[in-house]
Amino acid sequence: MSEIALRPLALDGDVALVHGWMQEPHVAAWWELAGGVERVAAYLRGQAALAHLRPWIASERGRPFAYVETYVVAGDPLAACYAAAPGDRGFHLLVGPPELLGSGAARRLLRHVLALLLAEPGATRVVCEPDVRNGRMLALCRALGGRRLATLDVDGRRVALIGWTEPHAAVAA
Repeated sequence: MSEIALRPLALDGDVALVHGWMQEPHVAAWWELAGGVERVAAYLRGQAALAHLRPWIASERGRPFAYVETYVVAGDPLAACYAAAPGDRGFHLLVGPPELLGSGAARRLLRHVLALLLAEPGATRVVCEPDVRNGRMLALCRALGGRRLATLDVDGRRVALIGWTEPHAAVAA
C-alpha cells in the first residue's frame, strides 16, 4: 500500500511551498520558473484554471514533497504534437526537496500517479514528455516500464514522449 497521497493544490496556501521547490537547481533547469514568487503564483493560477488539468501536492507520510499535474491529453496543446488517443492521460511532476533525490521518493510517486491515471475511466495510455536532456527523469520512466514513443518539438523544447499502456509490474506496488 502506497503511503503517497495527492491533494488538490491550494492556491492560497501552497504558492510559497511550490515557489521554493521551483528555485531548486534540479527543478529550475527543467521547469524554468525560477525567480519571484509572483511568477510561480501566476503559473499556478493559470494551471488551476485549465479545465483539462488538475494540479496536486504530493505527500508521503504527511510530508509534502512534490508538485504534480495530471491532465487529459485531448484538452492539452500536446495532443496536436502526436497521434493522441481519446484515452490518453498525461502528467508532469517534480520532487522538490533536494535531499529526497535518489531516495526512491520519485519512484514511489510515479508508481502512484501511473496507477491513479491508468485506473481512470476511459484511460488507455499515460504519457509524459520530459526534455530529452533530462536523464534522471528518462531513467525513472524507463525503470517503471515507460516506452519512448517519439521525440517531439513542443513549445521550443525537444522532448521524449514516454508512454505506458498498462500497469507494469513495477507500478503495481
